[in-house]
Parts: sequence; C-alpha cells; structure tokens
Amino acid sequence: MATVAAGRPTAVAQDLASLPGVGPALRGRLAQLGIHTAADVLLHLPLRYEDRSRLVPIGALRAGQHALIRGRIEAAEVSQRRRRALLVSLADASGALTVRLFHFRPPQLQQLQPGRWLECYGEVRPGPARLEMVHPEYRLLAAGADEPLPAAALTAVYPSTAGLTQATLRRLVGAALARCEQVLPDVLPRSLREAEHLPDLAAALRGLHQPEASTALDARPAALHRLALEELLAHHLSLRQRRRQRQARRAPSLQASGALRERLLQSLPFAPTGAQRRVVDEVLVDLARPHPMLRLLQGDVGSGKTLVAALVALQAVEAGWQVAIMAPTELLAEQHFRNFCRWLPPLGVEPLWLAGRHGGKARDAILADIASGRAQVVVGTHALFQEQVRFARLGLVVIDEQHRFGVHQRLALRAKGDDGALSPHQLIMTATPIPRSLAMTFYADLDTSVIDELPPGRTPVHTLAVPR
Repeated sequence: MATVAAGRPTAVAQDLASLPGVGPALRGRLAQLGIHTAADVLLHLPLRYEDRSRLVPIGALRAGQHALIRGRIEAAEVSQRRRRALLVSLADASGALTVRLFHFRPPQLQQLQPGRWLECYGEVRPGPARLEMVHPEYRLLAAGADEPLPAAALTAVYPSTAGLTQATLRRLVGAALARCEQVLPDVLPRSLREAEHLPDLAAALRGLHQPEASTALDARPAALHRLALEELLAHHLSLRQRRRQRQARRAPSLQASGALRERLLQSLPFAPTGAQRRVVDEVLVDLARPHPMLRLLQGDVGSGKTLVAALVALQAVEAGWQVAIMAPTELLAEQHFRNFCRWLPPLGVEPLWLAGRHGGKARDAILADIASGRAQVVVGTHALFQEQVRFARLGLVVIDEQHRFGVHQRLALRAKGDDGALSPHQLIMTATPIPRSLAMTFYADLDTSVIDELPPGRTPVHTLAVPR
C-alpha cells in the first residue's frame, strides 16, 4: 500500500515519533518492514485474523486448534528435562492444560503464582501427558474468570520481524487509528465513495485492523476495495502527472517527405497489413510533434513489429536524425540487424551493429561513427547505453521487450539524445499481451498502438510446455 501514502501530501506523513513509545530501537525494527511514518503503520495491513471473541472450555480443546482459554494456575515449576522450560498447569471446570515457556525471565516466575487466573491464546499441541500451549500470548486477569473479554473484534496478525511483537504492532496501529483523520485525511470525494458504495478511509482502515467478529466477512471486501481503488487512482494520477511533465519538454520534429519509406515499401515482396499501416501513421503523427513521443507498440510474434520500426526509423533518418534500436539479448538484436541489413542498404542507409563482444579498434571505429553522426541507424544490446557511446543527433529510440530492461537502463539511453533542449522520441515494442483496460491503467503515461492483424501465410506459432 506504499503507493497510497506516496500519492498523498507529505505534510500528513507524520513521523513515527508522533506515536507513543517509539524509540530508536523500535524505529529500526519498523524500518525493516518499510514502516517509516504513522501513515505506513496504518497501511501495514494484517496477514490474517484470530477469533478471540469467545472462550473455549479447556476440556473441549483439540490438537491443532487455535483457541482462547482461561484457567486457574494450579502449579508453576521450572523443568530441567532435555530443555529447560517453565511449565504452568492451568485448569477450569472442564479440564486442565499445560502452558510451556522455553524463554522466560525471573519476573514471570513471580507473576505466574498458583491461584491466579490466566487468559491464553495459542495453538493447542499434544504433550507428554496432556494437551499443551507452547509460548501462547497470555495476560493475567485481575478479576479472575469473570473479567470481561477485551472486545468483540477479531485480533489482527501482522507481518513482523525479529524483536517486533504482535502486541507492539497492535498498540502502534491503535494509536495511529485514534488520529487517523490527521495521519491520513480522506482524499476521495464523497460523491465517488457514495457512487461506488465505499466506506470513508477511517472506517475502511478500522474495519481491516479491528474488524468486528459479527460483521468481518461482510465489511472486509468493501474496505479492501476502498484502499485498492485509492492505490490505483494514486498510481494513475502520478503517471498522468509524469505524462504532462514529458509533454512540456521539447523534441525534434521529425518531418520528411517519406521518400525513403515509400522506396522500402516498393522493394518488399509483400504488402504490409492494414494494421501495420495504421500503426505507422499513428507513430508518424507523434514524430512530427515538437514533444517527445512515448508510444507502446503491442503485437503478437510474427505480426510485423520490426517492419514498423524500420519504416519509422527511415522517417527519422530522412529528417536528419539518428536512430537507436535496442533489444535485451544479442540473439534478438541480431535478428533485427539482419532484417535492417536486407531492407536499408539499397536505400543508402547502412545500419550499424554494437554489442558487448565488440572491442579494440573495431569498437573504437563503431563509437567514432556513432559520435560523428555517420551511423544513422544503430542496432544493439545493453552496450548502447554505456558511457562511452555518444550520439551526434539521436532523434528516435526503439526498445524491444522493454520489461527486460531496468528503468535506469532505459533512461540512460534516452539521456544520450537529451542535450538539455531536446529529448528523443521513444517507441517501445512488446509481444506480451496487454489487455486494453490494463494498458490504460498501468501505462497511463504511454500512448498505445496494437497490431491486431497477422500477415497472411505466416507459419503458425506453436506454444509448448516442456517438462524439466
């Protein structure tokens, strides 16, 4: 749920010091869970819940059961057999049970005296003589067996780390919930919440951290839906904001007569599909604008994405700019390079190949051609964004299967064409199916084009599952 907090004003991200009892040691343990603010505490959601809303008679317990019990301490002694342990015998009117504590301190020996009443919650296990609970959560009852249960709510169990108890996490959550409106003000308009039949943020968080046993199953889906909606909305708006920032930047307007594209089309032994022509037209419109294009091209294997890349690359070349084509593996990059070597040299455009295996004088010559601008189309792998690679006029970047590259790697290649005044256009290609609805949500900062038509006569693609 970190996205929700990230999408909120920092003024409400109150420091952990605003919660009682948080010192340096506890702050360090919370940091291991990614909890740095009071808002993070509220968004640290439970893994599961335990029903401590009803007592189970000791005589009705079964091995493997998690239960809340109460009993009178009949005896408490330290056993030295095999492994030192504190054994506490509990009994109620229905039966008796042993509580086994391997880790205990002298004050516990003084507290757990015969005659006092103890409330325990834990897993019931078979023991040498009778059923046991090993290290249950427990509390001494001042009013004995008649002390009322703490609440009718289910008890949350949170993801934790060494040295951080569930009791501490529940205490911090309770303190944060008490000032929920100040820590995490509700940012969703009431009209939207009412239209979607969703609770406000405070009610949703209370329903998830402290659900009532009688209504937990009914209320939890709506509370989760409420948080999920806000997280997706924050993510979407952050991408829209990034899109606006990108559109405020300048890029070269790659306008040309299209003569090179037409010559390539006339030389092909086949006609491009209608989907390929449509996608090329969409990209050309973007390239003509003075703002950086960021377009996702989706198409199945064999749909002709490489031809689309070649056609739009020729537009950039004709406009006087360089093009970089990057693929995640040498095999895939070499496939692109071989296609470009068939199509482009007859047009007077010599593609250049740069891979990690290039070294020595050959590499120096390649880098010199790129830096001088003589290399108009450069195809390569991760080697393209290495520091030594410098472009003279990089106007278009084409990245195949971008999910195989890290964010910093893609930014490094884009930066090679960013001279502070102009940024290169970017075309991202993928064969991974992305449903339109998901693309609109997750890729809100991308324009999308889909090649939804396969060329006739293509060899069918076979998908196989091979056992190890």
